[in-house]
Amino acid sequence: MAWDGIVWVKLRRQLNDEERARQLKVNAVVSTKAQDDFSVFEMNDIFLETTNAAYAQRGTLTYGCIFIFAIGVLFVCGMIWAVLNPPPNTSGAELILAMAFVVCFMLFGLGIIFVSLWGFHQENFTWTRIPVRFNRKTRMVHAFRGAGSKGVISVPWDKAFFFIEQRPKDPISRGTPYGLRCHVLDDGGQVMQSFSVGRRVYTIDDESTENGRSIVHGLNDQFEFIRRYMEGGPSAVPAPELVPTEVSLRNSGNLYFRTDRKLLAEGNVVATLLVWLLKPFIALTVVLHYTGMRTSREPVWPADIDASPMSLAKT
Repeated sequence: MAWDGIVWVKLRRQLNDEERARQLKVNAVVSTKAQDDFSVFEMNDIFLETTNAAYAQRGTLTYGCIFIFAIGVLFVCGMIWAVLNPPPNTSGAELILAMAFVVCFMLFGLGIIFVSLWGFHQENFTWTRIPVRFNRKTRMVHAFRGAGSKGVISVPWDKAFFFIEQRPKDPISRGTPYGLRCHVLDDGGQVMQSFSVGRRVYTIDDESTENGRSIVHGLNDQFEFIRRYMEGGPSAVPAPELVPTEVSLRNSGNLYFRTDRKLLAEGNVVATLLVWLLKPFIALTVVLHYTGMRTSREPVWPADIDASPMSLAKT
């Protein structure tokens, strides 16, 4: 298993049936329209740079880890109190056994704290974004960070395995997340590395309904935008609304409230009620997104990947 910024991905395995059924082939039209869905950082004649799924969801892991950290601290403090205040009229082997249990529970609490600190680091004091670059001149795809790699994942465009990934239903919003994912396969067809691409979509409705299908199909539109760009360049796709890379509270808010507006547009009574009920929690997550961005540094591509458009154009 390897961490991909927001989910664990199982590597060194064969593709499963669902992944094969949901494959989006790079040489086949997957949608009648191309739409970036506010996922493009930069586009020129050489490369297209997009977000990954974790970018727009930054802050959610920190939000959860705040509560996990608090539970761990309470647990440890309680065990320290137990050590300093042993039960009266207890001695010998009985006291040793009681203290051993206390120490075990204290270690468990320290483990909870460690896990929460690890979660904090995934969104704070790291990179401001995890971009994915599609180079149409070299026909390569580069993911700055992804599962199975500590650096950059690179795969030829024609060999990349793209598919629509369905994740478990969100327990709070009750929405089901779908996203674009790319697996890097070895010669034997095993998944060796993996990374997400673009923005996820959420739907309260089941994928078997017309509304649910139309929302999930938005991922086909995102992939078609990338596919057409790789085949024909900027002139082959609509001009995207670029995702700002400037770190600001306003930009962080636009990412989250944009998703809220989409859920409201579904016209689903449950979705509408949840959006309004969760507004205060979303506002806090926006602040955490901004904090994570502010404490992090800009990603830097290796020199061979970050060659200027002018130098590539001459080759």
